[in-house]
Amino acid sequence: MSEWQPIETAPKDGRLILAATPRATDFSGFFVVYWSGPDENWLYSVGRWINPTHWMPLPAPPVQP
Repeated sequence: MSEWQPIETAPKDGRLILAATPRATDFSGFFVVYWSGPDENWLYSVGRWINPTHWMPLPAPPVQP
């Protein structure tokens, strides 16, 4: 697994990433998000955005035997 990286280095090409928000806020945790260029926000659901501070790539899905 990759290390957490600053959100400024995250890809803004629409791919899904794992994002983390600060624990000091009321809305903290881990979210699967993507960058929405038109909205200029990290979205985790339609119309729902967050301000993450760090990110990492999603792991590969499991392989079926």
